[in-house]
Amino acid sequence: MPGIHTFYDGSRVLEPIANKLGIECDRFNFVLSMFTSLGIAYIYRKTCVPGKVNRQVRFVIPPVVGIALLFFCFGRAIKHLLANALGSYALMYFAPPSQVHKLVFIFSMGYLFFIHCYRWAILDSYSLDITGPIMVAVEKVTMMAFNLKDGKEKDDSKLTAEQKKEAIKDIPSLLEFMSFMFNFQTVLTGPANSYSDYLNFLEGTHVQKDKNGKLPSPSKTAFRKLGQAIVFLVIVATLGSKYKVEDVGTEEYYKLPMYQWFFWWFFTITLVRCTYYFAWVFADAVCNMSGFGFSGYDKNGNAEWKLCTNVLPYQVESAQSLKEILDGWNIQTMYWLRKIAYERAPKKYSTIATYSLSAVWHGVSIGYYMAFFTCGLFTVAGATWRRCMRWRALYNPNVKLVYDIFSFIMAKIALHYATFSFVTMNLHPAVDVLARVYFIPHFVAFAILFGLPKFFKPLKKPDTTSKKSPEIINPEKQKLLEKQE
Repeated sequence: MPGIHTFYDGSRVLEPIANKLGIECDRFNFVLSMFTSLGIAYIYRKTCVPGKVNRQVRFVIPPVVGIALLFFCFGRAIKHLLANALGSYALMYFAPPSQVHKLVFIFSMGYLFFIHCYRWAILDSYSLDITGPIMVAVEKVTMMAFNLKDGKEKDDSKLTAEQKKEAIKDIPSLLEFMSFMFNFQTVLTGPANSYSDYLNFLEGTHVQKDKNGKLPSPSKTAFRKLGQAIVFLVIVATLGSKYKVEDVGTEEYYKLPMYQWFFWWFFTITLVRCTYYFAWVFADAVCNMSGFGFSGYDKNGNAEWKLCTNVLPYQVESAQSLKEILDGWNIQTMYWLRKIAYERAPKKYSTIATYSLSAVWHGVSIGYYMAFFTCGLFTVAGATWRRCMRWRALYNPNVKLVYDIFSFIMAKIALHYATFSFVTMNLHPAVDVLARVYFIPHFVAFAILFGLPKFFKPLKKPDTTSKKSPEIINPEKQKLLEKQE
């Protein structure tokens, strides 16, 4: 019978331990699975060395472990994940190359949207469920379909360097596909890497030797990320259960002085971010521990392991604009949105296509759409603000310092204001909380967007394509132009 088990039917074996620790069983299973995958990642890197074990072994172990972890966490609910993935694979196998990307996209996104709708109709509270892994799987399979279309249908001369690197000439075998879709490193929380990167990892060709002819070890980087993740886990475990973001919209908190109410609003949403920081930084550590994630060497010759990095906590917390925050948040999903929507849609619709896809991918709750509309508005308004005001602050270091501090504060206000409806998901208490501040950030954003350029003209670059004589520009002004974003 359809019901809650459609989304969550995980193991209850450890529920007594979870109850004693005061943790929900679904979260306890999830965290335990993450730590288990870290240990398996270390064993996998040490024992399944490319060239020393059979190629099939390298391909088989990741999905076997990944599916086992999925079943432990979500039980029978993984049927939807398997159906979406295998249905998409069948389409890739039989569909014409010219249409494969469209058919896989429609099927996988349609299935995800159906699951989101069904979940919204049945569940009345949030829990860790199968929709999360399905969202990651949709990213993977749609990118694979687009890369397959590029490799089999398009001429290489019409592809960008990035598209050439990721293009797939032949349909992967079922084993290779399953390994890519269900590997234990990324199956629970992502990130969704390209198939070519994963294949190079399994083949042992993605890591380059350093200047001394040695292969770099990821252990130090993996343990550093593990340490960061544990810090976020401790924060969530000690404070996350005590302070809920939904409480900000209750009468008890409304009675607080306004400055205290603002503090709790910002504080509780920061705790929610820590939950994501833990999951994504830990997943990055798991990938690195298994040997996956090498991205090259820096200018000093030090190995970098950023290929699987999905979040930059310091950048998010110290950013001076919402755009900079978004650039450091859910990085691989942003990459997917750029590859699937922004670069593929007609230019005049690229922005709206990107935000629309992101909203539908996340779910059907009204809070998501409120958040993405607000983020889109704030992002455009922020760009307008920088074009009109930033160059005026660069002449004087003191003015620049004031500008930076002001930008940091405004970025934090924009972040917490825009994401409250995303975190709470529902119309209420989201609208109630935003209405309590009279939707002032929305009005300010519209004022910046439509009014600021009339009073503070943005610094324009000279028209280098015009046949008229080029404008003579002051050298100081030229420097400012070069610094403009």
